[in-house]
Amino acid sequence: MEMLRVARSGATLIVEMHLPSSEAGAVLRCRIEVHPQQREPSRFRRPADQTANSALAIAAMTLLLAICGWIVGGTEGVRRALAGSAPRPDGSAISRETMHRWFGARLLSPAELPELFNILAEVCSRAGLFRMPDLYCVAAPRDMNAYALGNPDGAAIVLTEGLLRGMTRGEIGGILAHEVAHIRNNDAWTMSWAAALHRAIEWTSLTGLAVLRAQDGGADRRPFAALLSAAPTLGRLLGLALSRTRELDADATALELTGDSRALIAALDRLERHHAGLPVLFLAARDDDPMRLLRSHPATSERVGALLGLAH
Repeated sequence: MEMLRVARSGATLIVEMHLPSSEAGAVLRCRIEVHPQQREPSRFRRPADQTANSALAIAAMTLLLAICGWIVGGTEGVRRALAGSAPRPDGSAISRETMHRWFGARLLSPAELPELFNILAEVCSRAGLFRMPDLYCVAAPRDMNAYALGNPDGAAIVLTEGLLRGMTRGEIGGILAHEVAHIRNNDAWTMSWAAALHRAIEWTSLTGLAVLRAQDGGADRRPFAALLSAAPTLGRLLGLALSRTRELDADATALELTGDSRALIAALDRLERHHAGLPVLFLAARDDDPMRLLRSHPATSERVGALLGLAH
């Protein structure tokens, strides 16, 4: 019987996993269904496989965890491993005090940067967010960076002072659209699940290795020991692949929200010049580059290539 089966039913992606159980003729069946979000029609052609790639990465991590659990304790081991894979609740609300304590960030007001807040309001309206994220600034004049925290019900976007000073308003608008895309797509939730799955894989694999050593099962247990030893690294690589996919999808969503590929590409080029000292090469990243697997973000050239493909 196939352990992993992927199928489509209309726009829904279905991932099914089957694992042997302790009962003869019975299997443990796990089914994941991914339904794409309903979006307004766009004149840009979004790649259809990004949602599928995200679902497959999560499914692969879940399957890896289930296999580790099965090695540890059969069907009950699978149940316990999966039960412990839920993300930890985040008790830290996104407040002014929390942001200052974590990042040394201060809350920006519309009176300081009215044009920027107007851009943010327009992007949030197009994204269908009922609550605008708060804007924070980190006093880092030599750094260009931005990141989003939270979910559609309560979020914050953090910008560095260097980014606000070194970019045009159009480029900052592209950056804001990218971060709003992360919020609308609820990528923080997705990545928290991936992090929780990776933690569970690490703990379960360590437990499994300890069990195998205690049993001293001999050569017939070596494949299981090899899989358990490799499981944390495999889980980490799958999590990085998921992160890269979410970044590409955020770029595509930002393009939908702004309709301006030039501003977002210009912002990416400016970030590349700032961090690497070189302009972006408008060439897709080499698929055979092994370092690509170790990045949490796609190469900037890959992102630019994807945006150019969507815009044309």
